[in-house]
Amino acid sequence: LSGLQIGADEYIVKPFNIGILKATVSNLLINRALLRSKYGSLDMDDEDDHEDECINCSQDIDWKFIANVRKNIEDNIDNPALTVDVLCSLMGMSRTSFYNKIKALTGIAPAEFIRNIRMQEAALMLKSQRYTVAEVSDKMGFADPKYFTDTFKKFYGVPPSIYMKKN
Repeated sequence: LSGLQIGADEYIVKPFNIGILKATVSNLLINRALLRSKYGSLDMDDEDDHEDECINCSQDIDWKFIANVRKNIEDNIDNPALTVDVLCSLMGMSRTSFYNKIKALTGIAPAEFIRNIRMQEAALMLKSQRYTVAEVSDKMGFADPKYFTDTFKKFYGVPPSIYMKKN
């Protein structure tokens, strides 16, 4: 009971029914895949809605973890020294534990998670047309605007200048 209360996914007693065990494992894998697609999409705009509907659900801890990681990235987004190691330090976790948790929840590596958030923020800034590509590059923590342009093009399929004009 105490294990379930602190967030364990399941508790199986012996003797167990193999059919129930298989169904439980299947459900856990399906739920993890759903979480991975949600967290991997970086669609965190509905955080408040999620907290209201998920006060006692087991995914609440994972949701808060991802929201905290995202907040730390956004707070340091203009810092060119923001690396996975810095983020681990901010989160108070070892690199291995952090990598495993992010990979399990999002399906992507932490460095890619950071880059994806930077690219999404850059796209929002470019859409506003209040900043030049060089200014956005600097605000996203890229020391070299050319590297920013290459990264943005890989992420969105078009250079930032064209993206800004199209949107």
